Formats: sequence, structure tokens, C-alpha cells
Amino acid sequence: MLLGVFITIYIMTLALQLVVPYIVRDTIVFGVTVPDQNIMHPVLAKMKKQYVQLVGVTGIVFLLIMIISYNWLAPSESIQSIVLLSCLFSMLTVSMVLYWISHQKVSRLKKQEQWGVNIKQVRAVDLTARSRDEMLPWSFFAVPLGISVFLIIYTMLHYDQMPNDIAVHWGPSGEADEWRKKTYFTAISLPLVMLMMQCMMWGVSDSIKRSAIKLAVNRKEQSLEDQLKTRKYMSWHILLISYALTILLTVLQLSNIYPFMTVGYKLLPVFISFLVVLFGSLFIYIVKKHKHKVRYEENIDSQVMDVDEDRYWKGGLIYINRQDPSVFVEKRFGVGWTMNLANPRGYIFIGLPFVLLLLISIFSL
Repeated sequence: MLLGVFITIYIMTLALQLVVPYIVRDTIVFGVTVPDQNIMHPVLAKMKKQYVQLVGVTGIVFLLIMIISYNWLAPSESIQSIVLLSCLFSMLTVSMVLYWISHQKVSRLKKQEQWGVNIKQVRAVDLTARSRDEMLPWSFFAVPLGISVFLIIYTMLHYDQMPNDIAVHWGPSGEADEWRKKTYFTAISLPLVMLMMQCMMWGVSDSIKRSAIKLAVNRKEQSLEDQLKTRKYMSWHILLISYALTILLTVLQLSNIYPFMTVGYKLLPVFISFLVVLFGSLFIYIVKKHKHKVRYEENIDSQVMDVDEDRYWKGGLIYINRQDPSVFVEKRFGVGWTMNLANPRGYIFIGLPFVLLLLISIFSL
């Protein structure tokens, strides 16, 4: 069962790495801005293909290593988990190294051929875009927050019937494998963690909703549709994770109040269901995003291009722009959104709950 779960996670993660170059905007290649007029350059298509081939081959190699190592190891779940995780992170490391190499190559090619040097940079704006936004309102995220508060109160009311040792960690098989002495703080630490994580997810969704809607100057209507749909599906993805996480951690907390629920085979389906929702909603988001992606069937014959923001992206991954009021912006490589590290609001809405989450985790040990 452990191997099956890890293989499923590994294959889904590998598949995500393989499709990334083809789901981001065509005007963003390995984190580098490419003018509409140059996106059909043959070298770019070749680099994407090479990246996919190399990541695919190394991914298969590490998958075989994972299966062989698992069968040769002693029957120790902890050691097996370490080996399986090592293979997963090794594959991710290789993909990031290949991304960095490709990023440097595209940057040099852009500089050598002077892409965009003689083209006017324009920022397209649609004043009606906000009224068409379909992202979920904050009220949808209020239910998980209310459940967390209720669970904290419910735990305190049933504190006396909880066992002296409280489970604080569960292994891949779904059975508790680490406990702490019961105190009022350890008793409510799990719902507190859940509350902080829900606050973070609500903060991310709200920040994305307030972020700027960036349009392609030569594909205004298509890019607007892409932006609106992307934001909509991302809000649903975050909401589903929030609800799935709420169900998972609520069941784990109730298992501390009612110990008969701690039997492994009763909790394992809950863990698996959470992973199904996590990867399933992500898969749907990727499919929808690809469906509404702006299409460039041929080179654009235009004297204008989108504003080149490469100087704000460190390595094409880290965004630092003091002039942008957005807390979150869409990633240039990968799936989802990343924080604008130059915006202090992000550290309040996202950083503060994260710090509190770490403190709760540390003091509950």
C-alpha cells in the first residue's frame, strides 16, 4: 500500500513537470519574456522538447530505483518512506536544474538576437474586467474556519475523556506513530494548525482576487478570457483543498477524542481521499487552463508587445516588484501563483499565519 501511494504521487508529480512548458503562456518560455513576434523561433520549441525528454527519462530511472529499493529494504516503514521521498525529491531536483539551464539559454538567445529592442512595450488594460471576475467570494471559506473554531471548543469540552497520550503524527499507512502527553495546548494544537492553514488559503484566494488582471496587448479578448477562467478555477482548487483538509484534520482530531477511530484501516481511506481531491482538483485546473490558453498559431505582425518584466523575476521564479500592488501573481514556470516578495501585505496575510503555524507545531512537540 505504501509503495502504491508513493508511486501514484510520483507519477502525478512527474506528469506535472512534463506539461509545465506547454501550459504557461507562450510569451513566457522558461521564465523569460519572449515577444509575440518571436514565439515561433525553432530553438524555443527544440528546448521545450529536450526538457521534456530529459525529465521524462530521469523520472523513469528514479521510478525504477524507487521500486527496486523498496523491495530490497528491510520491512521498516520509516526507512522505506525516506528512500521513496528521496527518489521523489531527486527527480524534482533534476527537473529544476534542467529548468535553470534552459532559463539561461533562453536569456542568452534573447539578448543575442535583441528580441523586443525595437518594439514598443504596451500594457493592455480592460476597465470592465473586474466586473466579470468569477472568483469565489470570501464567504465560501468561512465554513472551514467555523468548523475549526467549533472543533477547538468541542475539544475543550471533551478534554477529560481524551487519553493521556495524544497522537500528533500519522504514518503513510494511516496509523498513529507519534504521541505527546496530554495538555490543554496539545489537545487543541491540531485544530489550531487547521485554523492557521485555512486562514492562509483564504488569504491566498483573496489576494489572487485583488491582483491585477494582466492582458496580452496583441490578444486582449483571448487573454482576458484566459485570466478570468484561470482565476476562477484556482479559487475552486483552493476551496476544495481547504474543505478536504478540514475533513482530514477533523477526523484525526476526533480520533484523539474517540480512540476507537485510531485503527489504521479506518483512517487510511481518509488520507487517500484527501490525496485524490488534492491531485484531482489540480489536474482539472491544469486541463481547464490549457483549454483556455491563448493560442499563437503564427507570428504576430505588430509594432507593440507586452511590457517586459524580466527584471522583476529572479531566475524566472522569484517575483520582486515594488510597483505592483498585487500580493500574488501567476507563476512563470509551474502551476499556480507566487507571492510578490516586495509587497508587505503578503507577509501579513500569508506570512503571519505561517509563522503562527510553525510556532504551534514547535510548541506542541
